[in-house]
Amino acid sequence: MTYGAELVDDADPDPVRQRYREDHSWPARLGEFLDADRVVNDAVISGSNDRIVRTTIDWLAEHREDAEKGHLLIVIGWSGAMRREFYVDGEFRQVIPYQPHQHPDLQRLTDVYREVAWNDQECGARLITQVLSLQSFLRLYRIPYLFFDAIESSFDTLGRAGLADSGSTKMVDRSRFYRFGDADGSMADVLRASGTGWKGRHPAEDGHETWAHKLAAHVASERLLRRPTSASVAVPSGRAFSRRGAFRSANRDFLYP
Repeated sequence: MTYGAELVDDADPDPVRQRYREDHSWPARLGEFLDADRVVNDAVISGSNDRIVRTTIDWLAEHREDAEKGHLLIVIGWSGAMRREFYVDGEFRQVIPYQPHQHPDLQRLTDVYREVAWNDQECGARLITQVLSLQSFLRLYRIPYLFFDAIESSFDTLGRAGLADSGSTKMVDRSRFYRFGDADGSMADVLRASGTGWKGRHPAEDGHETWAHKLAAHVASERLLRRPTSASVAVPSGRAFSRRGAFRSANRDFLYP
């Protein structure tokens, strides 16, 4: 959703085509709308939230001068909580529990994980922990940021885990998490309802453009380019999870790359 998968043939190494993908994915479009000097799209195909937390902190640690000056806006599209990252055979590898993997050791690990440890409660608990951890890190260093759900709404992920009314959920800064707790509030949900095009299982160019416009409008309305304070987040009024009484089950058969 962030990488720009299927805007072009992802297996085609042609730099011109890959440049087209980069230029037409929502990060590049958002950067243009916000008049950014530079855009770094660090996403990979099928990336997990484990990877998002690891690589975001790594990147910021290597760019501390920019971070300390507040010259950044970090935008995170949280991935599906069922996705995982494991270090196998000398590198970090992404896992979707129901998809096959070419590496035999990774497939063996995935089979065991799917059979023994894949659980809605664990997925929800891990997601809210990752959101609050990265939120705290960014606020500690006063780095402007914006979160959103890319694939599945946190409404369902956290609701299935019994966390809709938890203290952890109430600690999320909803001004900096676009449509947090909204039923059908993920990028995928919103674009499906908007009627924009799709290429395979991913948004087409007009979908990326539409999403970038929505994020840019939210950044402007909430004045998110300002550096956040390190003060605790005020408890929001009203329930974020009040629009629907039931939570959708995880779509375990949908091969979402």
